[in-house]
Amino acid sequence: MMQNSQDSLEGLTEINLTSLIDVALVLVVIFMIMTPMIMQSNIIVSAPKVGKAAAGSPQTELRAEVYIKEGGMILVNGVPVAQAGLTDSLRVLLTPSKKKLVVISADEAVLHEQVVAVLDASRQAGARELSIVKRRAK
Repeated sequence: MMQNSQDSLEGLTEINLTSLIDVALVLVVIFMIMTPMIMQSNIIVSAPKVGKAAAGSPQTELRAEVYIKEGGMILVNGVPVAQAGLTDSLRVLLTPSKKKLVVISADEAVLHEQVVAVLDASRQAGARELSIVKRRAK
């Protein structure tokens, strides 16, 4: 009887590494799969520097200004445009432009989904630079 209790105590001193290694390998595989997905970012956000913003170089470049109103109405350079024709309207404005800049602003009540749809339409129209501007309350 004494021998059985000693055998069971000896069995507990050994660590089973098989399950630990399995979990570690699964985590490595998950990280290998997820890393390329995380690294694929198409939107680069950069804030303007204070010196550049204060200097305010004169604007001579053509640009498209998109304003999304609360009811869903979209204005491109002050002209109402339907959501379906937004890409074509932006393409016409961006073709002669060197910078291909689109400035987007929206009312506070506008859903993020609408702003993202305008960002996508701008990219499809050939915009190289996208700028999101907050409008001042009137």
